[in-house]
Amino acid sequence: MAKLKYTQEEDLKTPEEFIEAKTKKETAYVRKGKFILNFYNIWRTIRKAKKITKKIKLDPNLYSEEWRYNWVKKKSKKVLQLLNVYVDVIGVENWLDRGVILASNHQSNIDPILMLAVNDFSKQQPVSFLAKKELWTQKIFKHFMNLIDNVPMDRNNPRSVYNAVKEAKDLVTEYKRSLVIFPEGTRSAKQEMNEFQPASMKIAQMAYAPIIPITIIDSYKLFVKRPKGQFRIKIIFGKPMMPEKFISLKTEMVTRNVFKEIKKNMDKYIDWDPKKLGIKPKLVNKKTRCTYY
Repeated sequence: MAKLKYTQEEDLKTPEEFIEAKTKKETAYVRKGKFILNFYNIWRTIRKAKKITKKIKLDPNLYSEEWRYNWVKKKSKKVLQLLNVYVDVIGVENWLDRGVILASNHQSNIDPILMLAVNDFSKQQPVSFLAKKELWTQKIFKHFMNLIDNVPMDRNNPRSVYNAVKEAKDLVTEYKRSLVIFPEGTRSAKQEMNEFQPASMKIAQMAYAPIIPITIIDSYKLFVKRPKGQFRIKIIFGKPMMPEKFISLKTEMVTRNVFKEIKKNMDKYIDWDPKKLGIKPKLVNKKTRCTYY
């Protein structure tokens, strides 16, 4: 296969580019030299996560919830540094400080890490994820899945789905978590969104919680070879959809409305360039590599 060449502004349009963006392992592209320099730190992080997970199984109170969330967030920053990723965050003030559903499109495996990096525990409730059960058995991911409040779901098991929905609802209502849901059900590996699962917003109705539509732009491009330099990803927080507005609607209709909101912001911000528009950021967080507009 020929080497792929493109700029960040170009979409991956050829079959070869699409295949490379969605390989079985979906390994983010990191330059060889940088990976070698950081190999020890990567190995040490995975090893520590494994140790913490084992200790938690024996004594859940050994590490406080606050400590675990802060540790995972700290490591998410390291991932963005390794990949040389910077995040433009638009409309984060729409992220309400209460139990909410964060409904996002899903372009790549880096998306959860992006949400952790953006999450400011002093301004919003910590994030949790409704995720496929397989992540709890994968070689690397399994060491991180129990460090924060994630909910496993076996999509082929109706009882597992029921239990996952109930547990997720409790996280939002009782523990006031910001629950991240990817209604597509799997990664799209492209800019365009896949169809949303019909009942993906059922948790929001059960929890009587606001839905915040999240649009992620360009994260799928992390998985192919790219030019040197900064790589920027956009995350747009749409206006909250309050429960009193959708509680009486059919779940399928709510899901369609969420899709439309995410798509609307995708179309609006896909070519958005704050420098060209002369827009100055409200805040630049160098530690998390997030710029807020």
